Amino acid sequence: MERINVCNFKKSLPIKGKVWMKLGQNLTREQVLENSDRHFDNLIVDVCSELIAEWAFTGLITTVGEHVPGVLTLAVGTGAGGWDPLNPPAETSDLVILYSELARKQFSDKTYVDEDYNPTTTRTNIVDFTTMFDYAEANGPLVEMGLFGGDNALLPNGGTRVNAKHFAVLNKSATSQLTILWRLLF
Repeated sequence: MERINVCNFKKSLPIKGKVWMKLGQNLTREQVLENSDRHFDNLIVDVCSELIAEWAFTGLITTVGEHVPGVLTLAVGTGAGGWDPLNPPAETSDLVILYSELARKQFSDKTYVDEDYNPTTTRTNIVDFTTMFDYAEANGPLVEMGLFGGDNALLPNGGTRVNAKHFAVLNKSATSQLTILWRLLF
C-alpha cells in the first residue's frame, strides 16, 4: 500500500475559495462578479481542513464538546504594524485571527450555486457568501480579511477562522459601500 505524504495531500485538496470586492452603492451580486475592483484566490486555513476531516470521521463538528455553527461572518482588518500596505505578506495556513481586526459582519446573503455559478435552492458543493459594509462600517485602510464560524463568531477576534486573504490596501471611506462576495468550492 502506498503511503500518502499528508502535507502534499493537504495541498492538493479541492477545497478552495475565490473573493470579489467592489466599492460602490447598492451593488447587485451580478455587478460585483462582473465588475469587481479586485478578484482573488484565498487560502483555506488548517483549522478548516481539520474541521472538515472531523465532520467526515464523526458526522459532527465539535469544539470542546459543543456543537459548532457553520460559517457566519466576514471580518476585515488593517494588518500588522510594519506591513507594506501595497504589498502585505502572503497568508499562512496557521492563521487563526486577523492581525488587526477593524470590522466584522454577518452575511447579507448565503447562496448555493450550481456548476455554472448560478444561484440555486438545491444543495451543491459551491457556496457564495456576500457581505456589504455600509457607509459607516469598516472605514480605513483594509489589507486583510477572513471568514469565521463557530461559537463566538459574531464577536471581534472570536470564532473559528475558515480562510484568509491579504491584499494591497483598499481604502474604504464613509462615502462608499464595500460589497464582498466570497465563494467556497468543496
